[in-house]
Amino acid sequence: MDFKICFGRSPWFRLYGFLSIVGSTKLKITNIFVTGAIHCGKTTILNRVIAFFPELKIGGFRTVPIIEHGVKKGFILESLSGESKTFAHVELNTNNLFDIYRYNISIFEDFGATCLAEALANSDLILMDEIGLMERDAHHFCQMILRCLNSKRIVLGAYQKRASWFAQMLRFRADTHVFEVTIANREQIPGQIISLLKE
Repeated sequence: MDFKICFGRSPWFRLYGFLSIVGSTKLKITNIFVTGAIHCGKTTILNRVIAFFPELKIGGFRTVPIIEHGVKKGFILESLSGESKTFAHVELNTNNLFDIYRYNISIFEDFGATCLAEALANSDLILMDEIGLMERDAHHFCQMILRCLNSKRIVLGAYQKRASWFAQMLRFRADTHVFEVTIANREQIPGQIISLLKE
């Protein structure tokens, strides 16, 4: 198998992809992700699934938009305990630029990785909502994602459809199921995820 083709030119992502395949030895589906177009209902689906399992201790992170005067200006990374840090904003003092947003990769490397490490140690279910393109060069954060995927914890998450680097990380994992969300199927997907988790 040509890992350069499967996981891109970056040696980091060829390594992540290879380790993802090697680490995927679980027979049971424990990693479930949704993806799809913007505003297709990914977060709503995850919230409905989580609400069905109130007995589970949940850790991980959410990304929350920053709205100022009715306009989206950036994004916050929020832990499930309520702590949050701004990782992207149109006026952030950093040279990293994606679309109109300037972003701070150290938020993923420090705070984001800590959210995942704590969830891995203390939670029944690890939430990742959502993964996009800004995270791809946060190597410590990506390593923590891989550790979560290779664990026996339930991982429930969403990723942007254009985050091809993450899709490739999941591509060959036997323990992972990805749902493509559309307007037509989004009402059925929560039940399908719940059925998988109850198996």
